[in-house]
Amino acid sequence: MKLPNNFPVATAQRLSGLRDKVVLTYDNAKMTDGAGAQLQRIYGTYAISRLLGASYFHTPLGRVDYQGFSALERNVIDPAYHQQFNDLFQIESDVMPSDKFHKIELPNISMEIIRLLVGMIDAGATDGRPCLVQLAVPYGIADQCPDCYKACREISPFASPVSKNRALRVALHVRRGELLVVDSDRILPNAYYVRVAQNLTDLFETLGIDYQIELHTETATAEFIVQPSYPGIADRIAATAVRPDMCRLDEFSVLPNLVRYINEPAIDCLRQLATADILVMSRSSFSYVGAILNRTGIILCYPFWHSSPSWWLTVGPDGQFDRSKFVNAVQSFHLTARTLPREPR
Repeated sequence: MKLPNNFPVATAQRLSGLRDKVVLTYDNAKMTDGAGAQLQRIYGTYAISRLLGASYFHTPLGRVDYQGFSALERNVIDPAYHQQFNDLFQIESDVMPSDKFHKIELPNISMEIIRLLVGMIDAGATDGRPCLVQLAVPYGIADQCPDCYKACREISPFASPVSKNRALRVALHVRRGELLVVDSDRILPNAYYVRVAQNLTDLFETLGIDYQIELHTETATAEFIVQPSYPGIADRIAATAVRPDMCRLDEFSVLPNLVRYINEPAIDCLRQLATADILVMSRSSFSYVGAILNRTGIILCYPFWHSSPSWWLTVGPDGQFDRSKFVNAVQSFHLTARTLPREPR
């Protein structure tokens, strides 16, 4: 992959030959939270390896502590839960397992750290062995150069769906689950998603495009008490009640052509997000993974702490986005077989 335009020339020259010196891999023992968060770290590690020209060694999920809202409601945890994700999300390694690596564990990474590693290797500090860098998170580089995630689309396990003779699929990922009681500041209100969907449907009606709005979310099936010891909560809260009406899913009933996917298995939800023609993200790593693995879809992103690739469209709190860019994206991705007119004035 070509380095981004803002990548320093001196850095690129300094990093020549990095493939034989540095191997990047995910440290799957440091944070064993949700599947989405861990998969974003894995694909982020792969993405920066392609950006830097380093080698990649695939380390799969070792454990997943938060297994979705249904598991939280039932207070159960499946010790083999992670295996279904490992079966699907396999990335080919550039190197074979070896005990000859000089292993280094890092909580994060930056270009300065990479330069220090190269200097250390060139100075003979590793006895000629390449460094296996076990990364807890890759965001020190990935968030600086988010276009590196293009490499992930190219290896997505999800094929692009056939677009002819069917309605265009719009997936709204409304992240709820444990956020109802933990980190609730991350929640985007239902009204935001409704406004985005209404802006989209206005365009579809004008352009004569058949569409389907999909609601992907979780909700309680009955009132229950989340205890601080429950899976994925890790003593971050006191005992807290959760009720089915807290998600107010009736507020989405104003949307036409609505199909509800409530409490679907996580891996099925991720497949739906990664194959949607249009994905409306939440502020969620689960959304982020669905977006970076979506080969051809249009991604609508509300800004949050992870930077967005340049081909995503930013959405404001009012649900507005650049309509001209959206129409151009619909045309370029060939999401409909009809010839689209120009955006109405």
